[in-house]
Amino acid sequence: MRTNIFHLRRIQSKRMEITIAIICTIIGFLLVTQFRVQGVLSRKLMELSEQDLGQIIRELNVEIDALHREVTGMRIQSYKYRRETADKQAILDEAARNLEDLRIVAGFTRVQGNGIQILIADKEGILNEHDILEIIQELRAAGAEGISINDQRVVARSALEKREGYIRMNGKRIQSPYAIKAIGNPEILYQAVTLPGGIKDALDSLEGISFRITKESKVILPGLSPPKYRYIAPIKGE
Repeated sequence: MRTNIFHLRRIQSKRMEITIAIICTIIGFLLVTQFRVQGVLSRKLMELSEQDLGQIIRELNVEIDALHREVTGMRIQSYKYRRETADKQAILDEAARNLEDLRIVAGFTRVQGNGIQILIADKEGILNEHDILEIIQELRAAGAEGISINDQRVVARSALEKREGYIRMNGKRIQSPYAIKAIGNPEILYQAVTLPGGIKDALDSLEGISFRITKESKVILPGLSPPKYRYIAPIKGE
């Protein structure tokens, strides 16, 4: 067994020696060939006349100029690509901003800002939807950019009604105390609601109604869930 192992080792050692010898031979051949080629080229260049060398230099200069023009063209093309990419990105950014503005206007985004908060307690349940609607109209006329009632966002398609003794907005019941929040200029909103002889005085004069209004440095309005349409769809190509 040990004899076989030694025999295999000798075979492997012999193969390695042969391999190294072949590699050294190839390297030596390549080096010799390279030296010969360089020698031939050097001799050819030395044998050329000044006129021939000048011609070679002129041809090399032409190739260099062509390469410079190609590099310049590629730089210009690269600049155009970067410019087109930047323009497309600017368009996408503008579209994203417009979409976000539309979402805010439509009430789909949770928002915050300066404003006011009105808290109305109605112990007897005598208020109706017209009283709440009048407050909303006063706030909108004063420039309110967003309104909510009891954490329900008031949007253009919001509807108020009184049914079965309760005020409902968008089909959902809201009840006393009514917390009305509005984002806008606090001073203007406050003055619009507390105007002498206005909506505050009218409601304060009612039995069982308490009306409190405060200016707020931070009012948070909830966002609506986007509606799901079943039948309507945009027209393609427009």
